This record gives sequence, structure tokens and C-alpha cells, in this order.
Amino acid sequence: MLGGVSAVFLVLQFIVLAHVIDNLLFRHALMESQYTNIIWIILCFILQIITRLLSDISGTKAGIKIAASLRSDLYARLYSTGPIAYKNLPIGEMVNSLTEGIDNLIPYFARYIPSAAMMVILPIFILAVVADVDVWSFVVLACTGPLIPVFMAFVGYSAQVIMDKQWRQLSILSGSFLDMLKGLKTLRLFGRATESLSYIEKLSDEYRKTTLSVMKVAFLTSAVLEFFSSLSIAVIAVIFGSRLLAGTVDFRDAFLVLLLAPEYFMPLRNFSASYHARQNANAALDQLKKLYELPKLIMRSAYVPNDRCVEKITLDQVTVQSTEEQNLLDNISCSFARDQLSVVIGQSGAGKTSLLNMLLGFLPISSGRLSIFDTHGLEMKLEEMRIAWVPQKPYMIFGSIKENLCLGSQKISMDRLKEATQQAGILSFIEQLPKGFETHVGEGGKQFSGGQLRRFILARALLRNPDILILDEPTSGLDQENALKIIQTIRECKKDRVVIVATHNTELTAQNDALFRIDHGKLIEQSTGKEL
Repeated sequence: MLGGVSAVFLVLQFIVLAHVIDNLLFRHALMESQYTNIIWIILCFILQIITRLLSDISGTKAGIKIAASLRSDLYARLYSTGPIAYKNLPIGEMVNSLTEGIDNLIPYFARYIPSAAMMVILPIFILAVVADVDVWSFVVLACTGPLIPVFMAFVGYSAQVIMDKQWRQLSILSGSFLDMLKGLKTLRLFGRATESLSYIEKLSDEYRKTTLSVMKVAFLTSAVLEFFSSLSIAVIAVIFGSRLLAGTVDFRDAFLVLLLAPEYFMPLRNFSASYHARQNANAALDQLKKLYELPKLIMRSAYVPNDRCVEKITLDQVTVQSTEEQNLLDNISCSFARDQLSVVIGQSGAGKTSLLNMLLGFLPISSGRLSIFDTHGLEMKLEEMRIAWVPQKPYMIFGSIKENLCLGSQKISMDRLKEATQQAGILSFIEQLPKGFETHVGEGGKQFSGGQLRRFILARALLRNPDILILDEPTSGLDQENALKIIQTIRECKKDRVVIVATHNTELTAQNDALFRIDHGKLIEQSTGKEL
């Protein structure tokens, strides 16, 4: 809309300018008599600049708003899919899509779409004016103008292939670089760091060459555009020059057409400059499409605050299937009670983690029923459960101990922090550190031992005072001493909550109040009491 208004002011400005120049040079008018027209020229120029500026600003704001909305929608989408759905996607590629991929859409909405609209509006408006002034100029512009988009389309097809290749290389480079950084310590221990650096250097060089190929296509596009626009303007100038000498055309008409001819091709130039924004956007959308195609697996909504406490979780002939419709859990019926340590055992791949993922809501139930009852025997909704999870591989963000425990929540008091860390058996260690809770954990918490990291993650889970605490292999990778400490801590955490642990550790299994053995997704044994 604003671009169309700007085009009207531009054409009006040139019409009045041609009229003024013709009056002053060939009709011997006085300067004083043209003051009104000059004011109109200045006014049209100012209004044209303002409307064009407002058009650019509104386009940029629209692009930023759309990108922000899309990013929020994608985060919500990833939340609804859950970690199981996207666990096989390369982290580097996914992060690149959510950051640079979405950012590449901003120029598409800010520049490409307005340029595409102006490429239609302004040339048609100028052709209408030129048709009323001179038929031959109209024919020249009407014939040469469409040639530019046609040749740009041919160039664009090859450019799109290169852009897709560039985006794939960037995704591979991002993922490989992230993997190398995460495993740098291991690579150095085995003396393979130099080879990894050489591989990253090779990927970077390939990406550089592809980027230069994109730039070469961009220069070729500009050259095609400049050639045809310059050729058509030159043809019009020669035609008018000969007709002026022959006295068959007015100077004002000739001058007006020559003023409008460059502006006729200007939207095509702008469109050519922004065309690569469209190619970048298309390549980014192909990657974002993979995220939108992920299946929605989360079976519970956001937590609804309430004062009810979970007494028992009951599974009644529950079957869980993978996205390939293979049974992960097959017809399982059991109960997990409050104030008990429920231990789930079985071989690797037997279905222990699938059971935990189903209880966490990461996997939907294909058939059967999951029921939760409070201390009064009333059934609860899934979103009313206060549930916490201690994963097998603890993850610490880059920040302080307090930031890692709170994870962005500003409402947690220091007393509550100390209470949770005391329950997890890590408070005394934190207080011995020079900066206490403000101690920086470093990259991935590498400065702490495996046992300390497990206690940090356990404290993070206890900080929310969950009714249900789920732990996946909490002693995995720990030495005997640290494993026994974690087992004792878990045993103490069962008071006033449902605690469910999947483990291979025999010492932890021996502490069970309820034991469940799973094999090939089926519950083959369940018992109460401390027995294997």
C-alpha cells in the first residue's frame, strides 16, 4: 500500500519537473511563475521519501514479528513433540534452524515481498503514463521489461540448487563443529584432535566455495539486469534524439519518458537484489519443515497448580507404541504407591526407559489406562501431577550453581534452595566453595565429579517438591562409594512421594519396596519387599 503511494508521488514529481524544465528552457517562462510547481516537486519528493521509509520500516517490523511468532510456534511445537520425537535430529542442525534459519525469513518478508509488489505496481503505473505520452516508448519498455524476470528465473533455478547445497553444508558444519567441541577432551586423549580439526577445516572450505558460487550467481543476475535495462534506456534515448532533431516530438514528452525509464527498471533492480532473500528463505523453510513434521507425542498439558497429593499411580493394560507402530510396552498392569521406592529392572532395551517416558508424558498411550489417585482416593488429571525427572545423563547449563538449580525461576528463595540441596546431600559441599551457590559450573559442569553432578540434578528435581520423582539409571557411571551415597539419598527421598527408579544396580535394587521386572516391553514379574 505504502509502496504504491510512493510510486504515485514519484511519477507526479517527474511530470511536474518535466513541465517546469520545458517552461523555463523552451517557453521562456519566468522563474517566479514556477514557484508553485517547484513547491509541488519538493512536496512530492518529501512525501515519496516518507512513504518509502514507512514502507521499509513496516516491512522490517512485519518480518521481525513473523519470525518471532514462528520461533515461538516452533518452541511450542517442540514442547508438544517431546524429546523422544527429536532425539535423532542433529543438535547442531536443529539449533541452526531455530536461529539462523528463522532469521533468514526476516529479509524475505522485509525486502522480497515489498520488492515483488513494487515490481508490479510501479512499472504498470509508468507504462500507463508513457502510453499516454508516446506509443513507441511504451512498446520498447513493454517488450524489454518482461525479458528481465524471464532471464532472472533461469538464473534463479540454478541459484536455488546452490543455496540448498549451501544450507546443507552449513547444517553439517554446525553439527560437526558442535560434536567436536563436546568430544574435544576425548579426542585429545586418543590423539585424534588434529584429524577432527582437519575435517572441520575441510567442511569450512567447501562451505566457502559454495558461498562464492552463490555470490557469482548474484553478480550474474545483476549483470543480466543491468544489460537489458541499459539497452532499453539507450534505445529510447536514440529514438527520442532522432525524433527531437526531426521535430516530431515535444521536449517535455521526451524528457518525461527519459526520467521515467530508469525508474521503470528500478523495482526490477530492487527485486533482483532481494531475490536471494527468497532463496535463503526457501532453503531455511525446507529445514524448518522437518521440525513441523515431527509427531506430537506429549500426552499431558502444562502443570495446573493445586494442593492435591498423589497417593498411587495405576496402569491398567497399558500399551505404548513407537512412531513405527512397534510395541514399546505391551499390556502392562501395575501400581506405584506413595512412600515406596519402586524399582524397575530389566536388560538394556527391555522397555524400562519407555515406561519412564510414558509416565513422564513423553510417549502417548496407545491403549489401556493410566490413573492417578490422590490421598483421598479421588482421581487426578495428568496436568495436576507435580512430577520431576532425573535423567541418566545429567546436563548443566553454562552458569552458576544457583542458575542451574533454579533454571530461570526467580521465585525460589535461598531457604528453599538450601532445603533441596540438603535433601540431595550436596549442601555442605556447596557451602565449602568460595562463592557458594554463585560458583560457576563451567562448560557442562566438567569441574565436578559424576556423583556431585547427580546430586545437583537431584536437588534441581527436589526443588519443585514433586509428588512423583522418576530417576533413570541414577548410579550409572559412578564408582562404588558415590553410588552408595546416591542410593542412600534416593532412599531418603521416598518419604511423602512416589519414587520410581529404573536401574541395573543390584545395591539399589536391593533397597526396593516394590520391584518390577520388564522384558521385551512386558511386565514379567512384580513383587513387594526387598527381593530380587
